[in-house]
Amino acid sequence: MKRTAPPNFRIPDAAHHLVYAVIRPWGRWGMRLWHRLDPEVPGAEQLASSQSAAPARLLFGGHQNGLADPLLACVTLQPQLHFFTRADAFRPPLTRWLLLRLNMMPIYRPKDRVADMADRNRLTFARAHDRLERGATCGIFPEAGHRDQRRIRRFRHGSARFVAGALQRLEIRSRGLEIIPMHLDFERYAGYRTGARIRLGPPVPYNDIPGLDQDAGTARVLLSERMHAALLEQSVHLTEGELYDVHLAIQRFLEGAMGVVPLSLTQRAGQELALAPDAAIAEFKALCALGMAHPRETDDFAAAGRVIAGRTTALMPLMWRWPAWVVFLVTCGIWPRLMERAAARRIEQVAFRTTFSIPMTMIAVSLSWLVMALGAGVSTGNPLVVPLVLLALRVTQHIAMPLEDALIDARLERRVNPWTCEPFFQNHCVPMLGQTGILN
Repeated sequence: MKRTAPPNFRIPDAAHHLVYAVIRPWGRWGMRLWHRLDPEVPGAEQLASSQSAAPARLLFGGHQNGLADPLLACVTLQPQLHFFTRADAFRPPLTRWLLLRLNMMPIYRPKDRVADMADRNRLTFARAHDRLERGATCGIFPEAGHRDQRRIRRFRHGSARFVAGALQRLEIRSRGLEIIPMHLDFERYAGYRTGARIRLGPPVPYNDIPGLDQDAGTARVLLSERMHAALLEQSVHLTEGELYDVHLAIQRFLEGAMGVVPLSLTQRAGQELALAPDAAIAEFKALCALGMAHPRETDDFAAAGRVIAGRTTALMPLMWRWPAWVVFLVTCGIWPRLMERAAARRIEQVAFRTTFSIPMTMIAVSLSWLVMALGAGVSTGNPLVVPLVLLALRVTQHIAMPLEDALIDARLERRVNPWTCEPFFQNHCVPMLGQTGILN
């Protein structure tokens, strides 16, 4: 089918939008329904100031999980964020209306087949600079594309060009511009009830780069290199190539055993894998051949980490939540499971699956609850019953989620227990865990 060019449309320059403020609580609920969000955001205090004299801010991060990347940032961080996204997403009129009110801005690529691509992108950057002057916090993905791997790829220089253009604005120069690395980490991209977290690093220094405010090519390269290095210091960065899946398996094992894994331990695991790669790959493949699921597909390796570390899930303290969990399962718990399976069948690229499954789950659960509440209101003849039922369903879901997580974890722990003595775990996972002192 012939690709049609995205239409030309006006990009707003406002720093805040009411629709964003109204939708964000719903989006936060949807992300928390799908993922186990880490409530702690290291470095978030940098964004606390909302005064007019506060510096302009640009957040930049790796792009690994499609629409879920900006969604996680928008629902977790306090200020309204303004992200750049691919221009073809703005083609449908209704989608364009919504994206513009969620502060999204279009970036045109050669595949969009617009004759004035450079002019349109310059206009997008100009509107973003206008928003920075008005106190907005912008977000950008310098990799200029996504890939479903937990590693940071090479940066393009468009982000540095955007910074150079911002520094040509007197208002931004007078207030200052902070360029802040933002690590968006999903333990497993498409998985229901898997972990997700954000970490912000210190601003990247750039005042000593000569010619940056003049958009000099060497200055852009140097800034891109500094931004890349700063993001690496905050990010889970797994080994590329054949060892990626093996390193991912060890990382998931450690996350199951420890929770948040120190970045130094992740790096050390990659370094030790490189010393004997063939043996590690062979033992990983042998373990998967026995029935251990691939770490990209399930959370088996995280469950094995909990079993070996002696952190198996205790269900009895949570059984008082069982009535609420039954109500949750009947009224809405089936939807994320159905959407996860549907996305796996219909969407080949893993990084786009939650782009489908999270919004569809939010819509399905919301409509289901609304139908139940309206039905209760009609049957009782009392309209006040409708908000009470909605509130009761939401409270029931909140009570049920710890048991939902525990049941998922306990089932996986029972499944992987027979394989925890296999060579891959004993030779590559247990030694890394032993370095933390957890097994002492």
